[in-house]
Amino acid sequence: MRLLLGVDLGTSYFKVGLFEENGTLRGLGRVAVEASAPAPGRSELGAETFWALLRRAFSEALTRAGAEPRDIAGMSYSSQANTFILLDRGDLPLSPLILWTDTRAAPAPEHLAFSNSAAFSRAVGFNTVAAESAVTKWHWWRIHEREQWARAQCVLTISDYFTHALTGERVGDASTAALLGLYHLHDRRWWDEALTGFGIEAGRLARPLPPGTPCGRTRSEAARLLGVPAGIPFAVGALDHHAAAIGAGLDVFADVSISIGTVLAATCLVDRVEHLAGCFHGPHFDGRRFYRLAFNPNGAGALEEYQRRFAPGRTIDQLIAEAATVPAGSTAAAAPDSATAAGQQGAAVRSLLERMAFAQRELVSRISRGQLPRTIAATGGGARNAAWLALTADVMGTPIVTSTSPERACLGAAVFAAAAAGVHPTIDAAARAMVRLHQRFGPPPGR
Repeated sequence: MRLLLGVDLGTSYFKVGLFEENGTLRGLGRVAVEASAPAPGRSELGAETFWALLRRAFSEALTRAGAEPRDIAGMSYSSQANTFILLDRGDLPLSPLILWTDTRAAPAPEHLAFSNSAAFSRAVGFNTVAAESAVTKWHWWRIHEREQWARAQCVLTISDYFTHALTGERVGDASTAALLGLYHLHDRRWWDEALTGFGIEAGRLARPLPPGTPCGRTRSEAARLLGVPAGIPFAVGALDHHAAAIGAGLDVFADVSISIGTVLAATCLVDRVEHLAGCFHGPHFDGRRFYRLAFNPNGAGALEEYQRRFAPGRTIDQLIAEAATVPAGSTAAAAPDSATAAGQQGAAVRSLLERMAFAQRELVSRISRGQLPRTIAATGGGARNAAWLALTADVMGTPIVTSTSPERACLGAAVFAAAAAGVHPTIDAAARAMVRLHQRFGPPPGR
């Protein structure tokens, strides 16, 4: 048995998926990430807790797959961005993982204002940094934790740390590195001007490689940290939205990928980086194109809040099923903040779903410069609900498709693993062999 290991280093959950060569999910482990908040605005995860959670998820995936660690042929990851850890000269943690949601450095200091320049957006693919950005918190560290910052030999993102700990290689992926504001997309390396502006030396950072690049094999330490044996081919991965788009069928049977979840997102591939408000860019695995990504934080959180407040005895799926029976355009009078009667809940929930669909359509229009794609692939929690997808496709006026795997970020990582292990000859060949069309919603393509 040859299985491909895809690890999703998400914000809310860590997931570990074991896939067959054709993309079939054999086993999944899923654990909640419970960050600590030792002070207001802080969000941290200890290194030992990080590995304990991943070991638990990996063990669960093996059990569900009926597999052994020796069955793994290759591995890679998808990852959140801007989460980091400080390591000393012996590669031991000086800090916990500081999650991107940590806002201890708010507001962003004025001296970082050069990130608002046209030169900055042309180079890195977006136009500002925020309190959640790693570079903002590094500035905070230099002021408030001066001694610890001076002792830090390495400043690694969560995916860089994962890679370095398991392989011994101080490398990372340019897909997540691109969201730091330090990576020059055209030169495909760290940008000297940004390094100087943000006060970070390139020697402290991991070397960014194109997503999916093989970077050696797991070392003996991997067995203790994660439970995987030494000698497993390892590839650097990609940003979670980028990897999930690959696992959802982007560039295989869809032009755009959308994520329907707590955060809404839309992703496409472009030939060149353009300054577009609210868009981010990063390198694609082919070395030629870039992903373009836009977010909207007002996603399914409103639906979850409605269920908690007004329908605690009903599931989200039940509420969506009722919403699907409400005719389109008849929800104008629905008041989601007060509709509690069962007869009103369908209209209220449909109103919420339609708002999200219109927000999603705006994201797609933004990344596509106003052009509707022929086909959209869906990922995220909402992509598991057929009624939700059908409603979204109707609002967008574009067919929405899903791939066979429900864990698209893990599958995108497994695609990288398959190419690194030689199971498939290239990443593109792996994607076309492992990502398969499952369902289609909405109008036919091209209508």
